[in-house]
Amino acid sequence: MLIGLLSWLFGGGGAVMHHSILRSILWSRGDVPWNYARFLDYCHDHIFLRKVGGGYIFIHRMLMEHFASLTDDDIERLAADIEAAKSVSR
Repeated sequence: MLIGLLSWLFGGGGAVMHHSILRSILWSRGDVPWNYARFLDYCHDHIFLRKVGGGYIFIHRMLMEHFASLTDDDIERLAADIEAAKSVSR
């Protein structure tokens, strides 16, 4: 059993554990959605991203630079505007 556990750990299991822990931390902080693949597909459907092989790229470099330049205050303001628009439309 010990040999199997060590084989799993050194054969890629460690990377799986690191990935899972990082994903949990980022999700709990609210930095990324839990279902990241669905989020990326949503961005693709709304023409923010383009699928390339097994990954995604921004449809235009200027769009990527715009998102990268947003500050935390900008993001909070935009989120508040979206929530206000949702409550008005209900």
